[in-house]
Amino acid sequence: MKVIDNFLPQELFDPLKEIVNSENHPWFFVPQISSVHDKDYKRHYGFSCNVVKYERPFKYERLPCTSLIYALHQKIKDEFGFKEVIRCRLDMTTYRGEEEITFGPHIDMSGEDHTSIFYLTECNAPTIIYNEKTQDEVINLEELTILKKIDARENRIVVFDGSHIHSGMCATDVSHRILINTNFI
Repeated sequence: MKVIDNFLPQELFDPLKEIVNSENHPWFFVPQISSVHDKDYKRHYGFSCNVVKYERPFKYERLPCTSLIYALHQKIKDEFGFKEVIRCRLDMTTYRGEEEITFGPHIDMSGEDHTSIFYLTECNAPTIIYNEKTQDEVINLEELTILKKIDARENRIVVFDGSHIHSGMCATDVSHRILINTNFI
């Protein structure tokens, strides 16, 4: 696992954040933002936008932010030696009150891959990465132990083995939390 702050040059980060945070960016309601393990349907919703769907051939959707996310992906591939983006989506969760909410632990997909989480907003809702791994999405929730909590900071990226079970949280200090979740091979 690797965490890098100030990953993008400011001249790339600022327009990316601005366009994704604008009222013109498309968002789509997702009843269970994190996983099928999210049983609290009233609070575990979110909004997402697919940039690269997990369908062959892997191709970028035409969105206002596509060229900027493509540049982010090129930098990630160069930095980590990845060959291809196989899935990318923007995730947004919104304020639900002062109670701490942790979404369902999950992996993004079955099989071998690497996961990156790039934070566009700063808030008090970390990403939790667990010690446990799985390749088949079967997760024993009672046996999970925390490896690391990654604080959500603007322009921070965390990259880790995609078989690590992980989860996100809902911010209580801001109106919304936005990140770019990408899977690479």
